[in-house]
Amino acid sequence: MEHEMKKSLPKSWDKTKRIYEISYPNGKKEVWKDLTARECLTKYESMDPHGNRLKLREIVGKELQLLKIMDSGKK
Repeated sequence: MEHEMKKSLPKSWDKTKRIYEISYPNGKKEVWKDLTARECLTKYESMDPHGNRLKLREIVGKELQLLKIMDSGKK
């Protein structure tokens, strides 16, 4: 039952830390780590208040696994 209730909540209420990527119009990319969805949206909105065509996406799946492997190799 608890699992079903979590699915009905919006992602902004989820406190899980995630990894996001922001892409700038000039091709530059930046990775934001360990942010909740709400923190990420707040940071994004402060960077792009006038619609500067920044693109935001959550890194998931195989790409997330690869990023974690690459980060563990740096330590």
